[in-house]
Amino acid sequence: MPSLVWALEARMKRWIAGILALFNLGNGLVMLSAGSLWWSFVPGAADTGPFNPHLVQDVGIAFIAAGLGLAARALWPAWWPAAVAGAAFLAGHGVLHLVMIASGHDRHAASDLVAVVLPAALALYSALPNQGEDMRSFIARRMLRAYSRRYGYDTTYLEIMLKESPAAFFKFAGAMKAAAYRAVAPVEAFYAAKLTGALAEDCGPCAQLVVDMAIGAGMAEQQVTAVLRRDVAAMTADTALGFHFANAIVQRSTDDDACRDAVRARWGEKGVIDLALALQIGRIFPMMKLALGYARECRRVTVAGHQIDVIKQAA
Repeated sequence: MPSLVWALEARMKRWIAGILALFNLGNGLVMLSAGSLWWSFVPGAADTGPFNPHLVQDVGIAFIAAGLGLAARALWPAWWPAAVAGAAFLAGHGVLHLVMIASGHDRHAASDLVAVVLPAALALYSALPNQGEDMRSFIARRMLRAYSRRYGYDTTYLEIMLKESPAAFFKFAGAMKAAAYRAVAPVEAFYAAKLTGALAEDCGPCAQLVVDMAIGAGMAEQQVTAVLRRDVAAMTADTALGFHFANAIVQRSTDDDACRDAVRARWGEKGVIDLALALQIGRIFPMMKLALGYARECRRVTVAGHQIDVIKQAA
């Protein structure tokens, strides 16, 4: 029941924001294009002193900005910060008129209450965020969509988590930082381990994402292809060590201690931690996609425009 109430309130706020956007945009445009007419028509305007065309146009621009912010809220609910900025001007304007009414310096109190104070209060109400629309969620949503555009990666499962359970999303966000942590392990070893983990979870989009990130980080395309094909002969020493370490862990091989010792001998304990995070934390994402119903099987991955058939296990 509460979710239904929140949904109805969110829809009502959009309607209010849309109506007020039209009102404020119209008012601002008239102030810009026909200031003298506006001055003579609006009750109480002439009582404040002689007509000042520049001042009227300046205030008209403020009303247009407020209208645009409210229009953004009506069209794209997630853009509530823009509406808050516009409503802040209207609220300040409304408070100023309330002070004038209270001090007895306003001869048009009734019209000001209806045309200035009430719209300002409604604008502020419509602009304020609904359940789950806090600033942190707004920023997170923008970052997810930018990430999606950059890598061509479907972040729907994360956006669903953010929308339905923001607390869970921000807890999970710590894993995103941990998965990207690298202190001493070379790029080739780090991404060989990460890609081996993604392939083990059989998530095509996740594997493609790691491939794109690896190439973006400077890993040679031939090395990425070698990991995808499990072609150890084509791997450099660093790539092979990262691959062998990750593969031993994934396969729960009896060689895992030897692989771990080899990593430790090359890059120390920090190197083991780097590769462990790359492998195991990286596997959390395809696991979550699978659990939430967004996973797709990994059969073929693109490396620098070339389709590569994935070898999922040793022959």
